[in-house]
Amino acid sequence: GLMDDPYVAADGHTYEHHAIKDWLRKHRVSPITRCKLPNLSIIPNHSLHAAIQQWKKSQTAQTQTWK
Repeated sequence: GLMDDPYVAADGHTYEHHAIKDWLRKHRVSPITRCKLPNLSIIPNHSLHAAIQQWKKSQTAQTQTWK
């Protein structure tokens, strides 16, 4: 599915916020690379979030056009 709240971890990959928070409570490695993370910081991926919101709006507009 589509992410609602994308965050970037120290491995450079983007994850759903709640999923990466849960993962980092138990692990010190990347869920993708399995390499040790240099830190446990996560930051919001604002550009991806904005793109997702824009896409969702366009889908809603298309759906309304078809009704």
